[in-house]
Amino acid sequence: MSGHLSLLPSLFTGCLGAAETEEGVTPLRFTERQLNVYAASEALSLRSRCLAGCKLELRTDSAYIRFDYTLKGRARKSVYFDIWVDGRWVADIGEDNPASPDGAFLYEIGGKEGEVKQVCIDLPHNAELVFRSFELAPGAVCEPVGGADGGLLCLGDSITQGMDAKHPSSTYAAMLARSLDLPLLNQGVGGYVFNADSLDENVSFMPQIVTIAYGTNDWGRYATMAEFRDKCAAYLDAVSRLYADAQIYVLTPIWRSIRNDRKPLGTFDELAQTIKEIAAEYPGFHVIDGESLVPHGGRLFADGTHPTDEGFAHMALQLYKQIRNTL
Repeated sequence: MSGHLSLLPSLFTGCLGAAETEEGVTPLRFTERQLNVYAASEALSLRSRCLAGCKLELRTDSAYIRFDYTLKGRARKSVYFDIWVDGRWVADIGEDNPASPDGAFLYEIGGKEGEVKQVCIDLPHNAELVFRSFELAPGAVCEPVGGADGGLLCLGDSITQGMDAKHPSSTYAAMLARSLDLPLLNQGVGGYVFNADSLDENVSFMPQIVTIAYGTNDWGRYATMAEFRDKCAAYLDAVSRLYADAQIYVLTPIWRSIRNDRKPLGTFDELAQTIKEIAAEYPGFHVIDGESLVPHGGRLFADGTHPTDEGFAHMALQLYKQIRNTL
């Protein structure tokens, strides 16, 4: 492994830390306790180890950035890295369906010799990967981008994780954080539900704003509305205590093509109404109608449930407008 690999933990942002093993280095967006909760299911465990919201950020005068990595697992086929230089998107590197788990990244930054630039690489949101090497030009400046106090914490399911956006910088969480100019910790896990056990009081990230977006998986999981109400209430109560100083926004589920189906729990509208009623018990909570965020159907959805990159842009813009009006 490259000798520069030891630099990586200080360059990761959007995470709680990094794991260093004989294979390499990977960012972690959950505590060990949280990862153990998701480990109850292989699919959930993989998604919790994916790098949603994680970035590689540095100030450098290097002519290039190069690294090798291994894909340990994927929740979706595509694997893309989005590259930003001095706050502007400049390129993406990746594939729709990589044939090999071993990958190599090379981006030539360009610019004048000795000119220091701030480079941000959004890491694949639907993939777990390990960095095996990291390289800059010999003698190049390499400065971490220090994390600011506070930030945006996004809690939720696959919509929050970013399925089915192709690009990690196109998820609603990433776009919302950029619009608010806040550091992001994305703790979305595809397939998940309201579960207070998934929260951890030892999370070091102390957000200014928290968004909560569950419900669509709960809809098909519970047999009665009473059971769902208990789970939802316990979760929102735990969030209210853990993040008492934050602005908290509870999103009801966004539109689904099967929204008119009836589940044992009840209708989609009844589920949303229950979430609204529970959230209304907390004076500091703001409730946002999820179905107002993405226009219904068409090319904005990949499968009738998950937005495309374009659908997420609509969601982020509408969510930003509604949050901005309450700040």
